[in-house]
This record gives sequence, structure tokens and C-alpha cells, in this order.
Amino acid sequence: MPRTRIPPPIAIVLAISIVCMLAGARFVAAFPINTARPTTAVEFYNAHTGHYFLTANGPEMLGIDAGNAGPGWVRTGYGFLVDESPVTAFCGRTCLAVARFYAPSPSSHFYTINTEERAILEQPGTGWISEGFAFSALPVDSSGGCGSYISVYRLYNNRFAFNDSNHRFVTSASERARMVSLGWLDEGVAFCAFGTADVSIKTFGFNPQLNDGKIQPSAVCEDESRNLGACMAINNLTPPTKHLSATLPGTESAVYAQYTGLQAVDTYIADALTTPVAATTVFVQQSGVFQYGVHVDTIQRGPAVFTSVNPLYQFRTSVDSNGVDKRIFPFANQLGIETQLSVSFYIGVKKVATRNSVSHAFGHPTLEFIDQRSGRPVYFTTLVYGTVLANDYLAPDVATGKVIVGTAFRPGSQYMRSVGRDYFPTPNGFISPKTEGEGGYFELRMNRDEFRNVLASARTIYPDLSPEPADYMLDNYHFNNEVYGDGEIGVNISYFRLDLLHR
Repeated sequence: MPRTRIPPPIAIVLAISIVCMLAGARFVAAFPINTARPTTAVEFYNAHTGHYFLTANGPEMLGIDAGNAGPGWVRTGYGFLVDESPVTAFCGRTCLAVARFYAPSPSSHFYTINTEERAILEQPGTGWISEGFAFSALPVDSSGGCGSYISVYRLYNNRFAFNDSNHRFVTSASERARMVSLGWLDEGVAFCAFGTADVSIKTFGFNPQLNDGKIQPSAVCEDESRNLGACMAINNLTPPTKHLSATLPGTESAVYAQYTGLQAVDTYIADALTTPVAATTVFVQQSGVFQYGVHVDTIQRGPAVFTSVNPLYQFRTSVDSNGVDKRIFPFANQLGIETQLSVSFYIGVKKVATRNSVSHAFGHPTLEFIDQRSGRPVYFTTLVYGTVLANDYLAPDVATGKVIVGTAFRPGSQYMRSVGRDYFPTPNGFISPKTEGEGGYFELRMNRDEFRNVLASARTIYPDLSPEPADYMLDNYHFNNEVYGDGEIGVNISYFRLDLLHR
């Protein structure tokens, strides 16, 4: 594989922190957290060459993602946890360096923890170039296994005669068996990892800079000719685009925080109202890169019955003029890998109130898909909090006629799996005693079969919808903080993102 271009030093620091958060956030660990310094070794696959590549280097991962290593490389969604330091003391028990080698002729990489094997490959004339330290891992024990740690198996494509040698390193028993069925040689346990990791194949994170024109009416946020990526979408309210000074006194900042649970220096209000009056209307906040506060209030709402402020990520739904297709069909096996969707976030609900008996307030992530056959959209929602019951829901949207298939974060849903916390009710007049609000970590995962169940329900409303999951592309994902009628919501949401994971 060609060398990747390494970013400059400042970019390296940022890249490492981003990769650690995005690539290694979901893992099952078997190491002592206080003594190890874990990082994720991420696997890539090239459909053009049939080669696999492994790296624990954050900037290198981002370089491959950006296409700097040439076309065709995608993440497989597999990875495992190793140690970023060559110092053995950090491993918790005797830990050894894993060496990395590169063979220019087949354009392939190789990893070994075995000192004898390493010495052989370092000899002149082998065709292998030493690239030094890759990461640290544990050697196999006296029985040839890994005990309570994770076995990393080495597989070889057996194509030396074709000058096309390539090795793959896997922890998955099913992947190991599949590769053997394809003719790869099983070379046993190469070394031991600290844990396994679900690595994002692709990640789309909500992280806009709100002072960069990213607070807009929903119609603008969802118009890809005017916005692509993250946008704070406003419905039935004047967009709060007036930026309060970054030097906002702490006492005033605390006034806004009491409504959302987030104390932030960047607060945006609808007009020039003074604190505390502005805090009683619509406003949004930003703290750092991934944390946002949202306050919805219908006091100044427009004529519509639904009012909301929604963190939203808009995808491309058309092919570029140069023929490049950046559309996302999550169940079409676009990357040669069977994928599932993940939507995850942290949320703190500080305040929920309605102002009459017919009003409701609630919050849920929403996935909007577009059927390529009929042209119809399909909404899928998963309830997190609210004054409404956590029941499954099926109906056309009252405003647009788009079909909505809804459920709640709970065990046993036919449409998705809940990973993390489940739905919690917030009855009228709810105020969390916690500074940050009530909530925690939420994640939904949806595979092809579960999405097929979504379509089966949606087709009872619109039978012309395609029953095939592969026909649907993502239009956008967003988080509705919505009031029906009159009321108020105050929440904070962090690390809101959509991932494509291997199934």
C-alpha cells in the first residue's frame, strides 16, 4: 500500500484525539484501565486489490479516509485494542512491541510480535522494509493462547507465487472462518489484544460552528443547495442568530444554563432582548466542538402547531455534476461490507413543560430515508423523553404527509436495538434536580432486517414504497426537540452522530 501523507504537527494532535473518540469509542476491554494506554488498531480493505491493512496511527487513519493512500480503501468496521506505548510497564503484564514491515512489490504490510520472525525479515534480500514500532500487545501464553485477553489470528492469502502476498489480523471467529473458506491460510494466534472494538466505517458527526451561519430555518438546513452537513434547524420560531458576547458574565451565563443544563460562553438569542427575558424565549448554545444547548419556547411561535429546534445533518441526495456519487445507501452494500446504522448521543433534559391539557413536549432522533423507486420519504423516530407514552407509532405526518414509523428506546423493538439508556418519561412540569439534567448515553442500532420491518409498517400506509432496503438513501438525520401546541423544552445534547458499522 502506498505511503500516506502525514499531517503537520498541530493537525496530528487534533487528529489523534478525534480518531480515539470516533474509532475506538465502542469496545469490550480486558485490560486494567489505570495501567494501560489503549488505542484502537483499525482495519482497512481495498476492493481493487483485495488487500487488508492495519494501523493504530491516528493521522494515518485520517489520511487513508481522505484518499491519500490511493483509491479503494474503506474501513471494514473491525478493530482491536492495543497499547500506544512501547514501554512495557503500561501493559499490566509483560508486553512486547509489534513490529511493522512493508513489501513494496506486492504493496503489502506485515506485523509480528515474534523477535525471531522479526530478525529474519530484517535481513537484506527478503523484500521487506522495517517500518519500526507499530504498537504494543501481549504475546501468547505457554499454551499458545491468550487466556482472558483477546486472540488476534493471522491469516495469509497464500499468493506468494503471484507476488501478491497479504496478511489479515482478525479477532472475529466468523471472519476467521469466512477467510479460511475463501482459501486463506490460518496461521494461528499472532498476539493478544486487550479488547475488541466496533470501528465506524463512516462517521457523520453533528459539530457545526454556530457562528458560521449554521442556525437556519429547517427549510434551509434541509436544502442541500444551501447546506450540507450539520445545521441547527429552527421550526415555527425566529432563528436565534444574535450572538451574545463570549465575555458574557458568569451570572448571566448561569441564567441560560438553568434552562438547558449547559453553561456555555457561546449563546445565541432571537433578538436584542436582555437577560433574563431572552432566556425565556428560543435560544441555542455551543460549548466546545460537540456540545450544544437547546431551549424551545412557544411564547413567540408562528402559526403552526408544531414548534421545534433540531440539530440536523443533511446528506447529499443527488450525484455531483462531475459524476461523483456521495449519496449514502446504508443497506445497499455500497462498500462491499454488510453494514448497520448507529445513531448515538448524550443528552441531559433539564426542563419540560406544557401550557394546556392538549399540548405535548417530547424529543427523539429521526432518520429520514428516500425511496429511489417511488421517490417517497420515510421517517423513522425513536422516543427519548417526553410527556407522551413510549408506544410504537405509525401515521402520515400531519404537516407533510410523509409516513412516520416510530418506536422508543426500549428492549424488544422490531425496528432497532437500544444500546445504552432507555426512554424516560418527563411529565408536564418536569425540572431535573441534576445540574446537567436527566439523561445519559443513548444509542440505536438498525440492521437490514430491522429496516425491512420499518418498511413493512410504512407500506401499510403507502403500498408503492419499495420493500427492498437497498433502495433507500439517507436524506438527513436530526434530533427533534418538539412542542405540540404550547410549552417549553430545555436540553443539552453532546456527541450526536451517525455511524455505519459492520453488521
